[in-house]
This record gives sequence, C-alpha cells and structure tokens, in this order.
Amino acid sequence: DARVKKWQQQEQAGVLTGGLGAGFEAPRIQIRETDLESPSSPFAQRAPSRGFSFARRKLSVNRSATRRALAQSEANRSGQAVQIIVEEADVTLASTTKPPASLAHRGSHIDLSFVAGDSMPRTPGDPKEPSRGTTTASNHSAQRVETFYPVPNWKPFSMRWPYLLHLIVLSFALAGSVEAAYQRSNRHGSLVRFVTPHEIAALDYFSIKYLPTLVAVIYGVLWQSSEFEVKRLEAYHQLSKEDGARAAETLAVDYTTSFSLWHPYYAMRRRHYAVCVVSVATMLAVSAVPTLISFSIMLSPDRATREADPMAVKCIFMHGSWARLTEAVLIVIALLGCALFYLLETRRSGLLADVKGIAGLAAMANVSHILMDFKATDVATHDDIHARIKNHRYILRNSALAPMDDTRRSVSAAAGDKKKYQSTRSNPLPLMFRPLGFVPYITGVGLFTIFFPVCELTSWIEIFPGVLTALAVCIKLGWGALDTTTRLMEPFFILYNRHAPPKTLTLDYTALPFGWAAGQALVDGHWLVAAVGLGTVMTELLTVQVSSLATVEGRAFILAATSRNTEQDGIDAGEETEHTYWLSLVSALCILVYLCVVAVLVYAKRARIPFVPRQPNTIASVLAFIHQSKMLYDFVGTEKYSNAAMLQHLTDINREYGLGWFEGRDGRIHCGVDQEELSATYRHGVDFARSNKPWQESFEEWL
Repeated sequence: DARVKKWQQQEQAGVLTGGLGAGFEAPRIQIRETDLESPSSPFAQRAPSRGFSFARRKLSVNRSATRRALAQSEANRSGQAVQIIVEEADVTLASTTKPPASLAHRGSHIDLSFVAGDSMPRTPGDPKEPSRGTTTASNHSAQRVETFYPVPNWKPFSMRWPYLLHLIVLSFALAGSVEAAYQRSNRHGSLVRFVTPHEIAALDYFSIKYLPTLVAVIYGVLWQSSEFEVKRLEAYHQLSKEDGARAAETLAVDYTTSFSLWHPYYAMRRRHYAVCVVSVATMLAVSAVPTLISFSIMLSPDRATREADPMAVKCIFMHGSWARLTEAVLIVIALLGCALFYLLETRRSGLLADVKGIAGLAAMANVSHILMDFKATDVATHDDIHARIKNHRYILRNSALAPMDDTRRSVSAAAGDKKKYQSTRSNPLPLMFRPLGFVPYITGVGLFTIFFPVCELTSWIEIFPGVLTALAVCIKLGWGALDTTTRLMEPFFILYNRHAPPKTLTLDYTALPFGWAAGQALVDGHWLVAAVGLGTVMTELLTVQVSSLATVEGRAFILAATSRNTEQDGIDAGEETEHTYWLSLVSALCILVYLCVVAVLVYAKRARIPFVPRQPNTIASVLAFIHQSKMLYDFVGTEKYSNAAMLQHLTDINREYGLGWFEGRDGRIHCGVDQEELSATYRHGVDFARSNKPWQESFEEWL
C-alpha cells in the first residue's frame, strides 16, 4: 500500500522507519547545577554503593569536572538519563546560543544529535524527541543543558570480584602446595617408597598419581571461564566509554575464532589490557601448568635398574628444577590475576544485562541509525566490512549502539558506502570447519591414537615422559577451538534450515560456561553440540589419564598377561598396578576414538556445504545480517530487556525465522536473517538478488 511504499522510499534514502532509529527518550530527571553541587544536596551526600569496587571519583577543583562526576554518579545510581541545567552568568545570547543540531554530552564537544535520527519526521511534543544542548539568554544569565546517561555494570559471575579473588588465592595456594610437596620429598628423599604398587595405600596412590593433574586441569578450566567472558564482552566496555571507540577495536574484533596465541599481542595493540592479561594467564594455566606438573613428579630408579632388580625399592619424588619452575609459573599467574582484578573492578562493563544471540544485538541496534552503516553488506566479507567501518566511531549509551560521527563521512568512505558487494565462492566457514584446519587436527588425533599405545608398550616412554602430556594438552586446545566453532555456528545452521522457532534468535551457546553447554544442548535437542561439549569434558579427562601413564611402561603387563605365571609381585611397570594400568590405557584410547568419530560427524554435518556468507564472529558481521530485516520492527523498545524477557517477547509474537534471501524494508532483495517466509534459501556463491528483480537496482549497482 501507500504507507509501505513510502517506508521503502525512506529506507532507500537511508532513513529508518517503523520506530527504528527513533533515538533516546527524553530524560525524565532534571537537576539544576546549584542543587547538584550544594553540600546539603542529597546528590552530593549519596551513600556509597554496596558493590565491591576500586573505582574512585577523582577529586578536582575544576567546576566542570566536579559537575560531570556528580551527574554521572546520579545517572548510574538511578539507572536513568539525567539532565543538568547549567547556569552561566554574564553571557550574551549571541555568544552562547549553540547550534540547534548539537547535543552536549558529559560536557564534551561531541555531536550526538544524530543518535535521535534527525532525518526522521517529528511532531511537536514527540515523547522521543531528544533534548538538545540549548542555551537561553536573559539579562544577566544563560542556561544550557547537559545530558548524562547511566553506565550500567552488569558482569557475569566469572568476571566479578569473588570469582577473581578465588582464582588469585587458588594460584598462590597451588604454588604453596607444590613447594610443600617438594620440601617433603627433599626432606624424606621421596614422596612415597614401595617395592610393588600394591604396597601404596589407596588414598596415597590417588593423591600422587591422579590428583595433581586433575587439580591442574580444573584450575585451567576455571581460568578459561573468565577468559571467554572477558573476550566476549570487551567490545561493549570499550563502546561504553565517554568518547566511544573505533569499529576496528570493537565491532570488527574477533576474539572467538581467531588463533588464541596471538590474542595478547593484538589485545595490547588495541589497548584491551584486560584481554591481554587474561589471555596470558589462561594460556599458562591451561598449557604450562599441567605439563610442568607432569614433569615435576618422577619415578626412581630408572628403567634399566628396575629391570635388573625388579624387587628393588622404588620411590616417587619431586624434581627440584621442574617444581620450582611450576611454582614460578603459578606465581606469575597469580600476579596476572591481581592485575585482572584491578582492571575489571576499576571500570564499568556498560551492560545492563547479558547480550545473547542475534536478538541481543538486534535490540541494541534499533534505537539509532547504526544499521545504515551496513547498507549493501549482505554478502560482504569480513575484510570488506572492516575496511568500510574501521575508522567510524560508535558508542554504547542507554543499552543502545549508536554511531559517534553522524552521517558525515570522508569522500572515500562515502564512496565505499555505495559499493555493491558481490557473493564470493571462497569458503566462509571458520577454520575448524574447513579442510585447512580440520584435516591437520583429525590427522594429529589419529596419529596420537596410534603413537600413544606404541609408546606405552615399548621403551619409547622412557625417552620423553612429559611429551605425551604436552601432546594431550595440544589435542585439548584443538578440540576447544572445534567446540567454540560448533557452538558459535549452531544458531545460524538452524536458521539456514529455515522456519526456526523464536528461541533461535536468543540462542547463544558461546555464553554458557564449561560443561553446561553440553547439557543445555542435549535438553534443546541439538545432539551434535552436546556431543562436542561432552568431548570437551573428555579431553580434560584425557589429559589426566595420559599424564598418569606418562612414566609407565606397559610391556611388563603384556608379558604377564601372556605368561602362565600369574604372580604379579615381579611385574615392574613403575607405580601402576595391573588393573589401574589397563583401565587408564583403555579409557584414554576410548576417549581418542570418541574424539575422532565426533570430529568426523561435525565435519560431515556442518562443514561440507557453507551455509553462511561469512562467519558471525563479530558484532559487525551479525549487524550486517540483520540491517534490512523486517523482523527488527518487533525489537523496537526492547533494548533494556533481559534474555528471558526477550525470549518471552518473541514467543508471544510467535514468528518463524530463517537465513536466506528476503525482501527488506526498502523493497529490495537482501541476504541475511529475517522472519519467514523468505524469498529463497541461501546457497553459497549464488546471488539471488542479481537473478531476481534486477530492475530494482541502479545501473551502477548492477555493474
């Protein structure tokens, strides 16, 4: 009808419709500067928050700085935008009237009027008309208004001070435990002495054989939980800063599927110090600590001596050099934990609630005109999108994303905005879903499945006993990458299959902690994600099993099994008994076989055909998927919803969703995520827009 055509014309002209881009609501709290700074004012005497934080308001004799600090504190306390009426004496109208299109924000000179969408038609008294930074003159004074938006501080539990303090204390406690074990070993000459493993008490056997590696593995998992949350939410903290942040440092950053070894370097370059600190600490906790502990616990005498005298006294002891190196690494991790504690407790996250799935970003992007920055990027690659927006600044205010630089662009940027990106035939899937990443990994796991029992049943185990543990850690890290990729891509694979339920838009397995994702996926009926999540748990057990067998040679048990002599006292395979040895070996091999089978299933079910035009691993990539979706009309006014409230909202609307080609709000064909019915299912390398209704595009766009 006429209204739809009018909206389509507005969308084609770069103006959002249907309540999208309506801007921030006018602040309901107005305070005069004199009331704000008065010693008797409740704003100046506000009781401190009960939250534990090192954040301090910097004292300053500067009037403007004091006003900003008090106003921002009141906005944070009330959770609402606050307008401060500033009176300036002896100012004439000609010298104080500010341009009507500017909005003073926190006393800065940044123009935020674009957040309200100036090009949208408005009527007088519109409740969403933003307050302008205006100045009215009188004979002796003038007034201007400054608006302060709350900066919320929601954080997941693994980023809060109790959890971080627990990691710090645990790191120092583990270092002390290693030192205590070394001192005992050095004082008594060993941790335990025995002739045959049957002489070792069950508790002592478990404490020496399994407990150290098990504790090290759990310790690494605890650090991984914090690492993932810090990386996932770092962009939102950067965007919540007073001056916002560049897209190259936030919207276009991928800390999910990129190679984690380079994360500290790139994080330091972007000044993401929390990411840098937690990445280094986690790499040491996950990789170095289990391996060093495996090297620290040794068996004496050597194999040749034990073969010459099977009934000789044997001892398990702590190697001094390896033990001290383990302690040093744990202390370094503890100090990094202290640095992380300080960084996270002296800043606000900028989030009111967790941002989960496509729905979380859709809710944050509907207030401003940020979606227009992604025009014509339906099938654009990451490099194309990054080149286009990398120098644009964006800000997170009142739970909404907005551009800082309005519609004013440089000549080169304006030319780039008109570019029509074409579908590429290169594989857009993450590395672990491509042959380049999958084939080397599955080959490595297969070779280790062969190499491990060969080492156990030959004398090779004596050469490098700690190498097997290091290889098991490498398998764990590789599987972690596969697990992250599978969890990231699952909602988009469901959408690719069309007619997905509303829950798919709020589905985000990457936000779930270790182990929980597998159980949740099983409840949701996503068996492949559950199988991969179970594999992640098994890789932790694999590290423990391999470490327990790293100093054991199984030839003695093979000979005993094939010999008629059933007397086991002469069996010499280190500190393992026959039953524990075969249980550990068989369980480790079963885990390796399980990993191989599940990895092949993942590749067969998810990686054979690319089902997305690009990886949804950045905020910018997801926004490009939805920038012209009609479903965004359902997200107007939902920017402050929690994940549960959002799910209930979408369930009440009761629509189905899909990933493919659809007619957007501008009346043209687009590729992305939208409500059903779509025009066509996505097929990689096929540009449905160029083969259907080509007359809708200009001649330049067609070329």
